[in-house]
Amino acid sequence: MLVQMSAQSRAQTGVLKQPVAIVALDEKWGFIDRSGNYLFNRQFEGVGEFSEGLAAVRIAGNWGFIDEAGEIVIPPKFDDAKPFSNGLAIIVVGDKNGYIDRTGKIVITPQFKSAFSFSGGLAVVVVGDKNGYIDRTGKIVIAPQFKSAFSFSEGLAYVDLGDKKGSIDPTGRVVSDFQMDGAARPFYEGLSAVQIDNKWGYINAQGRVVIAPRFDFALNFSEGLASVSIDQQYFFIDKTGKTIIGPRYSHFMGCEGHKFSEGLTAVWIDGNRRCGFINPMNRLVIRTNFDTMTHFQDFSEGLAAFSKDAKKWGFIDRSGKVVIPPKFDFVTDFRLPN
Repeated sequence: MLVQMSAQSRAQTGVLKQPVAIVALDEKWGFIDRSGNYLFNRQFEGVGEFSEGLAAVRIAGNWGFIDEAGEIVIPPKFDDAKPFSNGLAIIVVGDKNGYIDRTGKIVITPQFKSAFSFSGGLAVVVVGDKNGYIDRTGKIVIAPQFKSAFSFSEGLAYVDLGDKKGSIDPTGRVVSDFQMDGAARPFYEGLSAVQIDNKWGYINAQGRVVIAPRFDFALNFSEGLASVSIDQQYFFIDKTGKTIIGPRYSHFMGCEGHKFSEGLTAVWIDGNRRCGFINPMNRLVIRTNFDTMTHFQDFSEGLAAFSKDAKKWGFIDRSGKVVIPPKFDFVTDFRLPN
């Protein structure tokens, strides 16, 4: 049975001014507020996150879009749909990808084998077996020539030509050209994690290595710190490569910290018997009562998702108090609709 829309939500007359999370229960999907109440007094076969005022929803096997009042504004008629970005959303018709505008009008005809959301005015599309970039009119502005390509982040995008990898600017000009034998991550906070000679390090926007590749694994920087590992021991470094926290916990158990979010990350406490949250000064801020089987997601909008058995999910607040009991099969972080 659906929970009635909260009074706060009704008072907003359709404009979501509060964070919402996507949840799933018994194959029904919907949106909840920070009290755990369903919005719009309805659920769907599938949903996507709110972006630019609209969210993709699946009804009777097809995808359309609702607005922040929960009203269907683009009828469900597509085989798939993704969130809006830069004013356009990916839609799938048959096995071809195209784009619609906020009125639901198809502005770039479905024609691509695969397509990605617009970022910085450009989007990656796959033509044949090559990746290239189009603008918002559908015009190819960087020819399909790459084995793989990333969306633009902080004005740069990684591309793979097969024999070499590097980063390009929105004109297609190669900004950095270097040899990598593995993966690379998008730029965040001015740096990108790259794999060179089977070890991870970091480069800057000019392609210069600023933190030598010595890690077995490395994630993006967040709030000035990045999670890295050596010999399965995870710790945090700053942008000079200096160890700030750890190593003190194992990523492969239940209470791992992936990155700092809202000034907190999850770590083991009490001899690896409990999960807690520390701040960037390595001070314990939240001591939970959950055992080692508990899994956590990052804090977002003051709440963090948790699961004691990796089956049912709920949320805690910054005091460690359970504010939404673990009852959902799937949850996302709370986010304020943009």
